[in-house]
Amino acid sequence: MLLAGVIAFGALPGAAWAQGRIVGSVTDESTGAPLAAVLVEVVGGQDMVAGQATTGPGGTYEVDGVAAGTYSVRFSSPGWATTTLESQSVASGQTTTVSTTMTAQDFQLNPLTVTTSRTYEKALEAPASVEVVSLRELEERQVTNPIEHVEQQPGVDVARTGIRGRYAVLRGFNNIFSGRSLFMTDNRIARVPSLRVNLFYLNPTSELDMDRVETVLGPGSALYGPNAANGVIHYMTKSPIRSPGASFSVGGGLRQQGDDAALGSGPIQGEDAGLFQFDGRIAVAPSDKFGFKISGQYFDATEYVFNDLVEAQARQAGQGCIAAQFDPTSAACGAFTSGLDLTNPADRAVLAQSARNVAMGRDDGHRNWAVDARVDFEPSPGTSLILSGGRNVAAQATNLSGLGASNVTNWGVTYGQARFRHKDLFAQVFYNFNTNDETFLLRSGRPLFDNSSLLVGQLQHQSRFGSSHRLIYGVDYLGTNPDSQGTINGQFEDDDQTTEIGGYVQWEWALSPKLDLTGAFRYDYNSSLADPVFSPRAALVYKPDAANSFRLTFNRAFSTPSSTNQFLDISGGTVPVFGPFGYDLRATGSAGNGYAYMRENGIPMHMSPFNVLAGGSAQQFLPTTTAQLWSTAINTLGAVAAGDPSLAPLGALLPLIPVPSADQVGVLALLLDTEVAGGGAPPPGCVAPPFCQPVDLAALQDIEALGPTVSNTFEAGYKGVFGDRVSFGANAWYTRYDSYISPLRLLSPHVFLNGAQLEQYLAGVFRQFVGVAFPNEAVAVGTAQLVAELAGGAPLGTVTPTSAGGTAAAMVLGYQNVGGFDVMGGELGAGFLLSDQLEMATSLSLIDKNTFETGGELVNEVSLNSPTVRGTASLTYRNDDAGFNGGLRFRAQNGYPFNSGPWAGDLEAVTTLDANLGFRVPGYDDLWFQVDVSNVFDDAYQSMVGAPAIGRVVLARLRWDFNPF
Repeated sequence: MLLAGVIAFGALPGAAWAQGRIVGSVTDESTGAPLAAVLVEVVGGQDMVAGQATTGPGGTYEVDGVAAGTYSVRFSSPGWATTTLESQSVASGQTTTVSTTMTAQDFQLNPLTVTTSRTYEKALEAPASVEVVSLRELEERQVTNPIEHVEQQPGVDVARTGIRGRYAVLRGFNNIFSGRSLFMTDNRIARVPSLRVNLFYLNPTSELDMDRVETVLGPGSALYGPNAANGVIHYMTKSPIRSPGASFSVGGGLRQQGDDAALGSGPIQGEDAGLFQFDGRIAVAPSDKFGFKISGQYFDATEYVFNDLVEAQARQAGQGCIAAQFDPTSAACGAFTSGLDLTNPADRAVLAQSARNVAMGRDDGHRNWAVDARVDFEPSPGTSLILSGGRNVAAQATNLSGLGASNVTNWGVTYGQARFRHKDLFAQVFYNFNTNDETFLLRSGRPLFDNSSLLVGQLQHQSRFGSSHRLIYGVDYLGTNPDSQGTINGQFEDDDQTTEIGGYVQWEWALSPKLDLTGAFRYDYNSSLADPVFSPRAALVYKPDAANSFRLTFNRAFSTPSSTNQFLDISGGTVPVFGPFGYDLRATGSAGNGYAYMRENGIPMHMSPFNVLAGGSAQQFLPTTTAQLWSTAINTLGAVAAGDPSLAPLGALLPLIPVPSADQVGVLALLLDTEVAGGGAPPPGCVAPPFCQPVDLAALQDIEALGPTVSNTFEAGYKGVFGDRVSFGANAWYTRYDSYISPLRLLSPHVFLNGAQLEQYLAGVFRQFVGVAFPNEAVAVGTAQLVAELAGGAPLGTVTPTSAGGTAAAMVLGYQNVGGFDVMGGELGAGFLLSDQLEMATSLSLIDKNTFETGGELVNEVSLNSPTVRGTASLTYRNDDAGFNGGLRFRAQNGYPFNSGPWAGDLEAVTTLDANLGFRVPGYDDLWFQVDVSNVFDDAYQSMVGAPAIGRVVLARLRWDFNPF
């Protein structure tokens, strides 16, 4: 009701108090061409904005509802020097004409932005830290992935996982399969539907069609809703009306890799390999009211080498299974049976396909193609209708996931979007969907189908009240419909849709010419959550003059559980113990109910693959007691002895051993340590590597259903421009995270008999058989030691939540809210115009620590997975008269511990230097040759454990920009 009232009040016509109007046009000073998308502000006394408009395709504008008086009219646009015309008089009932010309500007210290408040404003005036990559900067560099353009900005961490693979986060907390930062293109959420992962190489936008990139640091939930807790990365593309013409780029290059294996990889034989890249764009504007464009891209390269030892073992098993003609009882095929019902022909087919998949191994190619199209119609200034659609297909790629790497084949992401704007009203609807049925996990071979979709509708309006107040308000609808045909969401496939509805209001109040107050709140409903979420925002911006601004902000933001967090149900393959026995490594979502453990006498029960030796089922819940584990151990050792004639005497002895009591031999519950499993050294006190983390079963609680991660952030910031030559910005922030949603982690501790106690117990028993079963005490004690090592060193069972799917004893990986922790950090950034042709920029980003304790029993810490100290510097030279530009970019960051999915380890510090240059080909004004070298000194580095080490990449291209129409 409140939102409806505000909208109704805001919709009252401004003419009720209007006295006059201002109209005019804006043109390019050097060519006389009309300039569109120029922000025109009517500024009254004490720098109060009395009205504003944006020029249309013909460079014209009109501002209605201006009270009689004298004003300054300010014109600003990205890439152009701001122009202000003073002393413009407006009379009641009259029209005043104010026209001007503008001059192109090579460097910008205070660019125009739109992402922070979802409306135009200067970067100095925005109530958040915002950085802009201009069109000029985009045009001067060739990159393999456009997200590289923000790599030098403060607060941004871009992890390189391959030739095109990138995971970018703002202010830390990177992860395998990350989607923490809100990624948008032209106001459209550009994440992969349902999975909610930012795979930037699957964005259909051609680099030639990008107009600018804006990055907003800090929470953005108040306006953008859920899952913008760390900030927004926003690609904006060119209008066909304002940027007609044709552009083509064709190039190639070289990626280099030595023989040094990355952390988590086996030995490799590195090699240098080529790549090819093509981009094209054609935009036609038959009139200043209508235009259309089409763009495309193609990329083909050889991926960096990474030798995953688990994949190598699976590949051997796959080849053996094929040789065994997919016989599920064969040892080789046993690696692919986890979670399958082998009496079902469909599951038998999955076994065969999984074996074939892993037997092929990794495909070393990375191939993408994409096409994007858009139609613009602007019948009058301030009114536009934009229809767009595009498709990107990863014909071949390797992508990391929480269950190991996946082989991506013909994964398509398609979108359709319609946007309408009429003065202060904005509405849009877009539909994103996947098409894929050929991708599979490289460690298990399991196929992954994904035809999921996301439907979004948004409505926003803004209103001004006098010269001091502005309201921005709107509503959003998001409908997520996963469709994996059971390959990803398994048992939850038919109950995994999510609906989200939210509304927001932001009020901006100019308390004085120097002081602005912004307040906002947002209310969201999510069908997967028990309670709605409220997100307030407050900001105070103090501007002592036009060149300096200070801000204090508070933001409450939230991230909802994704479809993967909620509904994942997939086998990651078999973890072998010995012989035909193993555990199903199974990833399972919270599913709105959490994870409950079956209990007996308050102690969680377990499953055991060895229970079939006692005539039971591998999925039967068994009491976690000494007596039960002893029975399992005796049956298992008996089966081993029966298959080895040399152990026949031991097999005859086992039934004679009395069952130990819990006081004599205790039960240990140990969680798998992923770093040790990956080859790391066991920590002190680890008794059964790689199972090293002790768990108190008596204290192990059921895990509640997932709720949203809530962050409360306080931030202080400054941004200033000094003498039109220097810009400087500084941020200091503190965030409290509550109910943080963990990455995919093991929730199933394994249970063991206490080996030391068992050895002592057996030695006492076996001494009684000296002279009967043993010739002397030494042999008896030695046998006790051998049996204790076998029975005490084997994971006899796993404590499994009741929601685990499949058909085998499962090691469950899942998600949980792991409590709260505090994070502090800051950013510094500076820009220096050393001359009209030379610019330098620097940045420093800091976060207080690498890991954060949460106090959980199973997940007791969260990793930042990003550097805590990161510095950048760049130097850019431009000489338009000579047709030459170039730049150097330096980056240094400290090392950090990484823990995500199956990979953990300590990554080393990184120092890199990149360079680029471009020049106009003599005799061809529209033809440029450009070269970009990443990692000039070929000092290979690794951004994530599980990803290859990245060496030097050399790119070169010819770029042709012309207008044949």
